[in-house]
Amino acid sequence: MTQRYVSPLDDRVRTPEPLATRPAGIEGLHVTLLDIRKNRGSELLDTMEELLRDAGATTSRAAKEIFSKPAAAQVIDEVAARADLVVEALAD
Repeated sequence: MTQRYVSPLDDRVRTPEPLATRPAGIEGLHVTLLDIRKNRGSELLDTMEELLRDAGATTSRAAKEIFSKPAAAQVIDEVAARADLVVEALAD
């Protein structure tokens, strides 16, 4: 039997994309905290939310249905409509 090595790295070549413009500060901005439903992600977002509010941002929360699937179009549309910035929790 022949063994075949499959690399876990993505070897496809992508054209680099420019980073989004970053604001000078967050005071007065609306930040949506997106919980992707990984373990302990909500704890991370709780801490982030407190820090963001202390810095003058307003916040809201959104959540995916389950971490292993893409967010529903409705969730993406809601976040895009109201957020100046998004924090996505990837904690585990």
